[in-house]
Amino acid sequence: MYATARFNAWVSATGFTSSEEMGAAKQETIEYFVEQYRSMLDENLTDYISNFDGYMRADKA
Repeated sequence: MYATARFNAWVSATGFTSSEEMGAAKQETIEYFVEQYRSMLDENLTDYISNFDGYMRADKA
């Protein structure tokens, strides 16, 4: 998760022209990434709940 956070900080930085501009948008940027992550985690957890037996079934050879 640290690597993802670091990468997202870099992705964000590429959209700004100065540290001041980036600093001014810090809270908005955090809220964006947290909202996106929450949505993706919710979607994937729902998928696993719906398909738990198929995804977690141990193959018996």
